[in-house]
Amino acid sequence: MPDTKIERLYYRLPVPLQNILFSLKGLALFRQRYNKHFYKQLQQLRESEWWTGEQIRRYQDRKLRQLIHHAYNTVPFYKEWFDSHGVKPEQIQTQDDLKKLPVLTKEIVRQNQDTMVSTMYKPSQLVEGLTSGTTGTPLRIRMTKSGLAFQWAIWWRHKARFGLNPKDKHLVFGARIAVPLSQDRPPFWRHDIFGHRTYLSVYHLTEKYMPAILDYLNSHDFDFYTGYPSAMNILADYMIRNNIRLLRRPKYVVTGADALLPTYERRIREAFGVTVTEQYGMAEFAGNMSKCEYGKFHLDFECCCLEEQPIEGAPKGTSSLLFTGWGNPAMPFIRYQVGDYGRRSEGPCRCGRESICFDSIDGRIEDYVRTPDGRMVIGMNQVFEYASGAKEIQIYQKCIEEIEVRIVPSESYGEKDEKALLRELRRRVGESLKIKFVIVDHIDRTPSGKFRAVVSAID
Repeated sequence: MPDTKIERLYYRLPVPLQNILFSLKGLALFRQRYNKHFYKQLQQLRESEWWTGEQIRRYQDRKLRQLIHHAYNTVPFYKEWFDSHGVKPEQIQTQDDLKKLPVLTKEIVRQNQDTMVSTMYKPSQLVEGLTSGTTGTPLRIRMTKSGLAFQWAIWWRHKARFGLNPKDKHLVFGARIAVPLSQDRPPFWRHDIFGHRTYLSVYHLTEKYMPAILDYLNSHDFDFYTGYPSAMNILADYMIRNNIRLLRRPKYVVTGADALLPTYERRIREAFGVTVTEQYGMAEFAGNMSKCEYGKFHLDFECCCLEEQPIEGAPKGTSSLLFTGWGNPAMPFIRYQVGDYGRRSEGPCRCGRESICFDSIDGRIEDYVRTPDGRMVIGMNQVFEYASGAKEIQIYQKCIEEIEVRIVPSESYGEKDEKALLRELRRRVGESLKIKFVIVDHIDRTPSGKFRAVVSAID
């Protein structure tokens, strides 16, 4: 959220008033996400997840044909995209035909964000959001209200597999700054009574504040924890090192936003004493995958189809993921290279669902930024949305005292962008860490071609 007068006022208010404002924001989000379309879609999803492979394929091909004609006739970008590559909509009948079209990259989307919106909708009919910006700068995403509800229904279908529902009380490990970084005594959390959630400040997960946070968790009941697994890992590590156990355990831990590494999962499961599950999605709603009860990622085929591109030199079964999504007709994505990689499962899943499944989804691993006062700060990619003049941004840390912010500038990049970056970084890392800005021509990718928002050389 950009720095505004309301935001600055919020930080100066007493905690009870902050909770009221936080809840009012939560009410707006609740109404937006759980609108009249949500519960009907959730019920349909709980039925369709048990379709046969043949039913799934027929459904996907039918939705794909509808999407292709919709995109060609109502989205200016795709009309030009198809015509310039000599492809007619009627040539795309099944998923196998998608190879007739070129791959859509994030850079292409970034350059054509306005013309990728369907002309069927007025701006007042759409909801606007931003991607997390892990590719350097965020994308502006426009969604229909039914599309947004569909996305949340898919995310809740995953939770429903474990007996959870939208009215369950939950604790969020998120990267938004709901609690001022300068606050040095509890409560390090804020309540959203309408969304049934408590938002825990991951920026206060330090040795100094951890006892107060654990005292709170041990005196309050939550149905589940959700959010960044890298943040939960910090808390779990502290608990294990100090031989602390939760007195009031949640039913489950549901992770997302960054990668649930095997070491994180083991540590969280050991410390919290409950099952850990994970869902993989994106703000673009080009596609989605959700884990089942046996820990396999299943493609949420109701909103997308998936192509797998082999990666030279990668382990067998590992491929780059291309999504074609019809869940959001306002801004559809066709053959979208999201930049993540997965390892396909061999054979059917024991859960009985016949949708495509993966053993793992990789490429979202986000290193910590470490500070001299002992904090490990996550969610740094959210800082990038404040510098609209930057093409790409990466944080590199080679020592505990300093971070280097590498910036590939656009023609509009200027002092206002650097000031915004510095302000948002300081809000997260504090004043003890030196911040160095470096203008570069390009930012190197990993051997597998993945952009890393944060690279740490610290052991």
